[in-house]
Amino acid sequence: MTGQADDVQFRRRLPRRFLERLERLEMLYRLKDDPIMRSGFGGGPERWRREREPILDAVNGDGAILDVGCANGYLLESLVEWANERGYQLTPHGLDAGTHLVEEARRRLPMFADNIHVGNVWYWQPPRRYRYVYMLWDCVPVYFLGATVGRLLREFVAPGGRLILGSYGSRSRSQAPFDLAPFLTSIGHPAAGRSAGGEPRVTAFYWIDLPA
Repeated sequence: MTGQADDVQFRRRLPRRFLERLERLEMLYRLKDDPIMRSGFGGGPERWRREREPILDAVNGDGAILDVGCANGYLLESLVEWANERGYQLTPHGLDAGTHLVEEARRRLPMFADNIHVGNVWYWQPPRRYRYVYMLWDCVPVYFLGATVGRLLREFVAPGGRLILGSYGSRSRSQAPFDLAPFLTSIGHPAAGRSAGGEPRVTAFYWIDLPA
């Protein structure tokens, strides 16, 4: 029954205003010179690492990682480097709706250019499944999120793998990251673990395990 409901849900189209916002974000990112800023972050390299590296607390072995909304690929490049320091080998894969950002990500990671795709997670059909899938919770409108989580687990995450969801707050606005734990419990996918980053805490990450 749940599968049938999800099939109906995925016939819905994403709102035009949401898609236009994604286009504006791509344009704003491309105006920047700094590769970190072109990835949507303005806090510099030290904060970048403190606030993003905790994603790897969900990584417990080698494998392929898909970054949904990968922008210019800088986060993927960083995660691969940081994971290597922890003794793990990650193979980067990316997905982004911005054509120009994907082109930049392919140039940034030329050995893995074929792994980086143009598309929106709501419509895109993955060519394979991945041990780790990372996505910011607001890559889709909030009222599409439950169905998206279900689809990622069914079609994107490999058996025995993990779906990692991120939430970013704002230091400048004194805004804490959105607490996803109650939401995930409410849709029947309680978080198996969580981590946080920043001083003060400004990023939060939650992961869901898919049984082998």
